[in-house]
Amino acid sequence: MTESIRSAFATALALAVLLAAVGLTLDMGSWPLAWDDAFFARGMDATVFWDFRLPRVAAAILVGACLGLSGAIFQTMLRNPLASPDVIGFTAGASAGAVATIALSGGTAYVVSGSLAGGLATAGLVMALSWRHGLDPFRLVLTGLALGIALTALTHFFLSVSGAPQAADAARWLAGSFNARGWESVVLLAGVLTLLTPVLCYLRFTLDRLDTGDDVARLLGLPVDGARVGLGLAAVVLAAAAVSVSGPLPFVAFMAGPIARGLARSATSCLVLAALSGATIAVLADMAARVGIQGHHLPAGVFIALIGGPYLLGLVIVQTKRNRL
Repeated sequence: MTESIRSAFATALALAVLLAAVGLTLDMGSWPLAWDDAFFARGMDATVFWDFRLPRVAAAILVGACLGLSGAIFQTMLRNPLASPDVIGFTAGASAGAVATIALSGGTAYVVSGSLAGGLATAGLVMALSWRHGLDPFRLVLTGLALGIALTALTHFFLSVSGAPQAADAARWLAGSFNARGWESVVLLAGVLTLLTPVLCYLRFTLDRLDTGDDVARLLGLPVDGARVGLGLAAVVLAAAAVSVSGPLPFVAFMAGPIARGLARSATSCLVLAALSGATIAVLADMAARVGIQGHHLPAGVFIALIGGPYLLGLVIVQTKRNRL
C-alpha cells in the first residue's frame, strides 16, 4: 500500500470515528431526544438540540481541530515530538492573558481577547529571546518551557489577588470545558480556521521540508527563519483561539500529531489527519465529562490530562530508548 493510499484510508477511518463519536455525544443527555422533533419541529427537543447540544459538540470539534493543527505544526517545524503549544509555553501565555482579563475586568466578557493577546505576546517574546543568527528549534523549546513556568506562576498570582467570584470564574475556565458553549464560540473558531486554512495549504510544502533539516531546506531555496516565524504565528493563533473558547485542554495538541503520523505511517505533518485526531480527542473527552464519575460531571480537561500524562511519559521513554532525547 502506497503512502498516499494509506494516508487516505487513515483519514477516512479517522473521519468515521469522529462522526461516530459525534453521534453518540449528541444522543447523550438527561433529555432523551426524539430526532424527528429535534430536526423538523419546534419545542423542547429542538431547543435542546440546536441551542445546547449541537453548538457544544461543534465547539469541541473545532477546538480539537485547532489544537491538533497547532501541535502538528510545532512538532514538524521544530523536529521535536515533545514540541506543542501546551508544552512550550504558548498555551500558558493564553491562559495568563485570559485569567488577567477575568481578574482585572471582574468577569469573562473579555476572555477571548485576553487569551489571544496573551498567546501572541508570548509567541513574540519566545521568538525574540530564541533569535540568535536565526531561530534555533532547540533554543526555542527551552525558552518556551522556561517562559511557560513563569507564566503559570503569573496565572496563579492573578488568581490569588482576584476576588472570590472572579477567582471562581477563572478556576472553572482553567479546568477546560465545553459546557454552555454557544454558537458565538463556533463562529469564532470557524472564522479562524477559514482564514488560516489557505495559509496552511500554501505553507504545507514548506512545513514538510523543514522536517528534513535546516541545511536541506536551505538547499531547496526555503527561507527557513521566515518560514518558522510565519508557521509559528499561525500555530499560536490556532492554539490561542481554541484556548479562548474551551480553556486550556492539556495534551490535545501534543497527542494529535503523533497519532496522525502513526495512522498514516508518514513522517510528514499530516495536517488534515492531525485536525481530525484532535477533534476526536476533544469530542471523546467531552463525552466522558458528560458521563462523569458516579454522577459527578467533571471538566473535559481532567479526562484529557488523565490520558495525556501517561502518554507523555511513554513517549519520553520510547524516544530515550531510540536516543532521540
